[in-house]
Amino acid sequence: MAEFKNLGLYLKEKRIEHGYTQAELAEELGDVHSQFVSNWERGVCAPPGHCFQYLIEVLKLNREKLIHVMLTDSKLLIEAKVMKKKSRSRRSA
Repeated sequence: MAEFKNLGLYLKEKRIEHGYTQAELAEELGDVHSQFVSNWERGVCAPPGHCFQYLIEVLKLNREKLIHVMLTDSKLLIEAKVMKKKSRSRRSA
């Protein structure tokens, strides 16, 4: 399961909207490799904290939308973990 699926889709949408390739965005961000951008967009991982301000500036991200997207991913991850534990406890009962 891609833990950051919604964030990845949001970042990809904004990157394409602003006409960047993954390599160009990575170069614009500085010390980031294009493979990291690919991982973000596939929801494999989230950008490191120091990249968010640059992403906000370069891709002109709406901070509130970004927070909402990240909270949605967190909520889905938590729900998946809770539901998984709940089904296990039923089996042992």
